[in-house]
Formats: sequence, C-alpha cells, structure tokens
Amino acid sequence: MGVCSNKSKYMNHQEEQYFHLLDIQHPDNVNRKYAIHFTLIQNKYTGQGIRCTNQYTTNISRIEWEKMQNEFWDSYKDSIHWSSIRKALSQDEESTSHLLDLESSLAILALCKLKMIRNTIQLLISDKLFQVPVFIINEPISWNNQLLLLDFQASSLKVRIRSSKLPRDFFIHTENTSTVLELKFKILEAAKEKTCRLYLNGRELIDQNYLGNYQITSGTIIQAFL
Repeated sequence: MGVCSNKSKYMNHQEEQYFHLLDIQHPDNVNRKYAIHFTLIQNKYTGQGIRCTNQYTTNISRIEWEKMQNEFWDSYKDSIHWSSIRKALSQDEESTSHLLDLESSLAILALCKLKMIRNTIQLLISDKLFQVPVFIINEPISWNNQLLLLDFQASSLKVRIRSSKLPRDFFIHTENTSTVLELKFKILEAAKEKTCRLYLNGRELIDQNYLGNYQITSGTIIQAFL
C-alpha cells in the first residue's frame, strides 16, 4: 500500500511539474519552438481523445507543413519511444472505431512505459519528458490564410456518412471540388440536423478545404458527429 501510494504521489508530482507546458499562454508551451509558423487559438479545440489539441492557424502551405512533419519524424527515427508515439498516433488511420483506436493507442504507449500528462499525447513521461507539437497531431484550420489549391483532377464522389446518432450509414453524392462546408450542408439536410463536425480517420475536416485535398474518393467513410 505504501509503495503504491508513494508511486502515485510521484506521478502526480510529475504531472504538476509539467502540465503548464500545455498552457498556450505559457512561454515554455510545448509548441514554443514553432511559434513562428503556428498560432494556437485559445478555448478552441480539435481532434478526439488523446489527440485533442487547441486549434491553430499556420502561415505556411500544406506542402511545407508536410515537410516539417517528415523532418520531425526523421530526426527521431532511431528512437523506440518516438516510434511508439508515432504508431499510437497512426491508430486512428487504421480503423473507424474511435474506442478501438484509443485502446490500441494506449496499449502501444503502455508497452513503452509512456504515461500521458493530462490525458493528451502532447506530453508524455517515461525515463524523460516527450513533447509532441500540435502540428504533428492535428491539421491547422487554415493554410497560409488561403484555401488549399485545386491540385487534383476533378471527379464525382459518392461518400459514405457514418454517425453513432443514426441507425445506419447513408450516401451523399458530391464532387471532390466541393468544400467540406458544402458537404456539411448536404449531410445536415439529409440527416435533418442543425450542426455537425466531420472526421476522416480521426482527423477533423476543415470547412474551407476541398474534399480532394483529403484524397477522398467514392466509398470513403466519413464520420459525422451530429
């Protein structure tokens, strides 16, 4: 009992020691190194479960953003802990069930003895502290204050919409040149709902972006939170 109690106090002390790094107003915030490119938004959030972070905007293009992601992972490619973190983050890209994704992600982190601070993958403790910047976890709500480019061939789509609030999936006919917001309007009309948020592989779709920017094709399953 005493050993467990001491261990619990130690872990609580660790959380208290580091949780200020999640405060976007704090100068030592987990994203401080990237402040020149990313602006976090107070009290606005995106992502589910352990991927929940503040929304943010960026002054770089999607191509530059993807390059930053690749460079980040390349710098840690020989680290077992970082490999586990990356694998945990990728779970939502392999399943349509958020609960299964969460269980898989937690199991991966546990195997490497990584403990999250405040139940977010932005901060983890093992033998040392691991800080995961927001651009590794979620996409920005805007790219360089502009719409994403129509850098794909236009085509018609028949996407499958899935929601826990509805008894069965339904299909929406649209175009890959339609924006996410335009798709939302069609879904709300079909489902007779007032609001919704859309997710693809666990990542929230941004209103002003085109469906083609997400490589959405006919048959793609989009999660709707109505």
